[in-house]
Parts: sequence; structure tokens; C-alpha cells
Amino acid sequence: MRNIAILVFDSAWAGSIAMCVEMFNVANAFSVKQLGREQIEVTLVGVDDHATISFSGIGIDPSATIDECSGVFDAILIPTVWNIDSGFLERHKKLYPWLNTQYEQGALLFGLLTGAYLMAEAGLLDQRLATTHWKFADDFRRRYPHVKLQAQLMQTEDQGLYCGGGVTATMDLSIQLIHRFCGSTIAQQCERHCLMGSRRDYRRTSHAASENTLRIEPYNDARIKEVQQWIDTHYTEPLSLEEIGARFGFSQRNLTRRFKSATGMTLFQYLQAKRLIVAKAVLRTTSDAIQDVCFNVGYDSLTVFGRQFKAYTGKTPSEYRKSSILMS
Repeated sequence: MRNIAILVFDSAWAGSIAMCVEMFNVANAFSVKQLGREQIEVTLVGVDDHATISFSGIGIDPSATIDECSGVFDAILIPTVWNIDSGFLERHKKLYPWLNTQYEQGALLFGLLTGAYLMAEAGLLDQRLATTHWKFADDFRRRYPHVKLQAQLMQTEDQGLYCGGGVTATMDLSIQLIHRFCGSTIAQQCERHCLMGSRRDYRRTSHAASENTLRIEPYNDARIKEVQQWIDTHYTEPLSLEEIGARFGFSQRNLTRRFKSATGMTLFQYLQAKRLIVAKAVLRTTSDAIQDVCFNVGYDSLTVFGRQFKAYTGKTPSEYRKSSILMS
């Protein structure tokens, strides 16, 4: 039996706690079905024994306190906290020696979004990779200059210290633990059962199409290359200049200037072109419904997608598909 602690705090996101509990319960259900026994035991652990009130007002009672947990957990999950600040970090300073002791004795630690703050406050992330929610990236950098923050990444791992930068990363990290503790078969069953991943991944289609590469003259700005590569991976997501700047440590003005100087395009011209080139490849090579193509390349409005696509190609998506069929 593997023992997992999930910490509970006032102002924590109840969803980041409940989601992990539910995922582990799903894993146990499949374990019972296949092995006749559960493989994971979850303990909700508080800094003290008072009932916590989550950000949304949901009460969560810890089943144990850190003082009562003298044994070593196999893994400890630290949930995300709404508007984490100096006051919160000071009120929970009793936690930091306990986290250090648990880690030194072999526990894996998982900081979910702003949960990474508590790992950093304990000194565990000094000179190590980490990520957090992009909205807090600048504050995190100021507070913890010795941490190698990579806010452009949704997940990081460094010597048994895991961080997640988004809600989907929380599910992914849960699956990683299930894979580690219960095996690949049960982890895959959990993924299928929970229908993880709602947008179809067109990266294989787009990478296979030679016409999918944007023609940009070579440039030497290494940091902008990182931004460009990140967009190439995350173009299906609802991106903003604020988010991208925060993830990579740019002001919005500096990012705008440097991206255009390096590539000859504004950041959002590049993003739109990326989406539309992938859409062209998908329309040529699959029979997917146009509405599905629209959603899966990053648009939430079929009208906007159709207008952008026609401006880019001179044809509507359906006209483009028909002409591609005729040409082939």
C-alpha cells in the first residue's frame, strides 16, 4: 500500500484537492477489480486540526496533522492556493521543516500551481527547476531568485520535486503517480475513464506537412526562439500577450518589440498563421468536420475561424477542402 498525503489549507482550491482524491479513488477501483485490493491510501493532512475553508467556501476537515504524521509518506501533494501572499506563507511556516524532513526521507513532493510557493519557501527548490501558474510567475521570480523557474512549462521534475503550472497538469501529475504506484495498465485505464484531453492533437499532422512550417528568416534571439517554440506547442490554447510575457519573464512591450524584430511578424500574427497553416493541413489530409478543425486548432468561434481562414487563403474552409480534393 502506497501512502499519499494531500495537504489542506484555508483558501486552497477545493478542486485541486478533490481532483487528486478522485483520481486516486479511480485507480483504487481498477486495482480492486484487477488485483482484488487497493494500492493507494490517501490522507488529508493539515498544519493543525482546525477545519479548513477552501477558496470557494467548501469546508475540508484534515484527517491528521503534520505533528501526528511521524511516518514517511510516499508522496505529498500541495494544492494551489488562491492569491497566495506573504501572510499566508508566514502562517504556514511550521510546515516547512516537516516538508524538508519528509523529502529527505524519500517522499516525492508535488506542488500544484501556487503550491510550488511552499516548496520554495522551504528552500527545497533552490537551484532546481520549477513552474507555477503563469499569473504568479513574476512574483515567484522576485521572491525566489535562486529557483530555476520555467513558467513556460506545464510540468517540471527535479530530483523528486514536481511542479504543475495548470489544472490539466494537476491531472497529469496524478496520473504520473498512479503510473508509478499502480502500473501503466491502471494509469491508462484512469486516463480513458476520465477522458483526459479534450482537443485532438494535430501536431503529428502538422509536423508531417512540409507546408506547415512558417517561412521565417534565421535570427539569433535565443529567448524569442524559446517563445516561438512554445507557441508551436501551445497554439491550440487561448493565449494572451500577458500570459506569454509572464511565462518567459518579458514585459508585454518588450516581448512585442523583440518578437517582431526577430521574426518580422507580431506575436499574434505568428499565432494566427500557425493555427491556419495547421488547419490547411488537416483539411487536406483528414475528413474531420470543419467545426472540429476550428476547435482543435485553437478557435472558439466558427465565424471567426472562417473569416480568418478566408483572409489567409482566399477561400472558405469548405472551398479549400473541395479544391484540395480536386487537385489530388
